[in-house]
Amino acid sequence: MAIAATPITQGKNLLDLLRQTVPPQERAIELYRRLLAINNLSGLMGSAKSVDQLHDFLGEYFQECFHDEQTRLCIVEGSHYRRLCLSGAPVPKLENYVPITHGMAGSVLKSGTRLWIPDTKASDKKGKLFRANTESLPRSILIIPFWARGKVIGCLEMTSNRPDRLDEIEYHLGTIVATHLSASLDNILTRQELASANARLKDHDQRLSQLNEKLKQLAHTDESTGLYNKRRLLEQLDMEIARARRYGEVFSCFMIDIDDFKSINDRYGHQAGDDVLKQTGKLLCQSLRKSDFIARYGGEEFTVLLPRTNGAGAYRAAENLRSNFMSHAFTLPSAKVRITISIGITSCTIFDRLDARRIIRRADDALYRAKRSGKNRVCFNDENESSEEKVRILSNA
Repeated sequence: MAIAATPITQGKNLLDLLRQTVPPQERAIELYRRLLAINNLSGLMGSAKSVDQLHDFLGEYFQECFHDEQTRLCIVEGSHYRRLCLSGAPVPKLENYVPITHGMAGSVLKSGTRLWIPDTKASDKKGKLFRANTESLPRSILIIPFWARGKVIGCLEMTSNRPDRLDEIEYHLGTIVATHLSASLDNILTRQELASANARLKDHDQRLSQLNEKLKQLAHTDESTGLYNKRRLLEQLDMEIARARRYGEVFSCFMIDIDDFKSINDRYGHQAGDDVLKQTGKLLCQSLRKSDFIARYGGEEFTVLLPRTNGAGAYRAAENLRSNFMSHAFTLPSAKVRITISIGITSCTIFDRLDARRIIRRADDALYRAKRSGKNRVCFNDENESSEEKVRILSNA
């Protein structure tokens, strides 16, 4: 309040002085104005999302009500406290980050007790509280701590060079502001902790999802070649069967075997055999369509599912694949080798009799005939037609 120009005589209370010098109506109007300002401030602080916003709202209030006085917002940061200007002269650079053991605000932050001295020259506290030259002290001091989460996290520091400027009314009004400030800071910290916890939970869920996806991939992936494994193959085969039954679509299946693979291990070692398996997987991916499903069945055997592919289309794809392997040089640490493959095909067109293991067996029977017939060749298997009849149909297609 801007009502303390008249000097206070010794032993007289400010309220007594106000009653003597200021008409009651003016006192009521001034107090009502301040209470309205505090009420508006409390609403703004309640909506604040950060300490910076609180600082802005407090600055507006104190610049309006204390524009001619020094007010500071002190925030504890570890073993120091930061002093932010609310009104009056800016905080000197050397005083904006102070050890918590220093200064009037530091004593309040350590003790959690308010410091109120209406007039330092008339107070008997100055010798106990201040070691500095008391002549340089402000005449009127009011420092009120505010709390959050059960501990002091800062204080409002108000000083004036006018005696009794920070009187009993200012003491009570300042206490109201500090109370609202404590509640607002508590809400901000709660929201920040919840946001941080939600961010950590989201990050945890994302990492857990990534780990689950990785575990799923590991469960469905062959370690040596990076292709799908037998377990995933059987799952995909069931899906292709369901689609074929529902939509009447045809699909085909390859069983592929590397010819004379044992001789590569025997001559060049098992590491060379692993290299051939990896390069076989890459060549299969390069030679087939992106929609084709490629898996390592086991050992040197591979399985391919060709969606929406009839017998003629599967036969052409198998011959193209066999030709690519014949012309490809496999690079080993000590040599370059050429290998051939044998392929067994089954085309699934009898929808009501489809079964995953039965389809694999039919393709495997065709592969066995290809191996028995001299290797490096393609053989077809269909339960309703002999191999010779199927070859005749394909050659006329």
